[in-house]
Amino acid sequence: MTRDEFLDRLGELLACLPADQVEETRQFYAEAIADRMEDGMSEQEAVAAIGAPGAVAEAVLDDLPAVPRAIAKTRRRSTVLLWVLTVVGSPVWVPLLLAFVAVALIVYVCIWVLALCVWIVAAALGGAGAVELVFAAGGLAIGHIPYVLASVGVGLGLIGAALLVGAGAWAVSKQIARLSALWARKAVSPFWKGRGEGNDVAAHLAA
Repeated sequence: MTRDEFLDRLGELLACLPADQVEETRQFYAEAIADRMEDGMSEQEAVAAIGAPGAVAEAVLDDLPAVPRAIAKTRRRSTVLLWVLTVVGSPVWVPLLLAFVAVALIVYVCIWVLALCVWIVAAALGGAGAVELVFAAGGLAIGHIPYVLASVGVGLGLIGAALLVGAGAWAVSKQIARLSALWARKAVSPFWKGRGEGNDVAAHLAA
C-alpha cells in the first residue's frame, strides 16, 4: 500500500470526525511515514510499519474523550441514527448535561471561596492593626503614654498576624489554583482532551 492510499483510506474511516481533526491526523501519519522513509525504509515498508488503516482509525477513535468517541462511532454507523438518538434522548441527556455543568461550576466556586475567606481574614487583621495605630496616635495627642504603648503593641501584633495570614493566603491560593486547574481538566475530560494529549495512542502506533 502506498502512502497516498493509506492516507486516503484513513480519511475515509475517520470521516465521522470533524474535517480539521481528520486532516490533522492525516498529516500526523504522513509525517510518520516520511520519517521512516528518511530512515531508509521503502514507501511500502514505512506504511506497513504504521499498521493497517482500520487498526489506526480504531486507535484514533479510542483515544478520543468518552463523549466525542461515542458520537463519532454512532455517526460512523449512521448519521440518521445519531440524530434520532440526539432528539429522542434529549429529555435525558440535556438535564444531565446541565446538572453536570452546575455541579462543576459549584465545586469550582467553592474552591475559590476558601481562598477568598483566608484573604478576608488577613485583610481584617491588617485593618484592625491599622485602626489600633490610629488610636495610638490619638492617645499620643492627649499624652496618654500607657494607652499609646498598648495600642502600638496591639496594632503591630495584628499587622504581623495579617502578614503571616497573608503569606498563608498566598500559599493557599497557589495550591487552590493548581487544584482548580486539575478539577477543570477532570470536568472537561469526557468532552475534550488537551493539546499534547490527543495523539497519545497515535504516537504510540507511529513510534
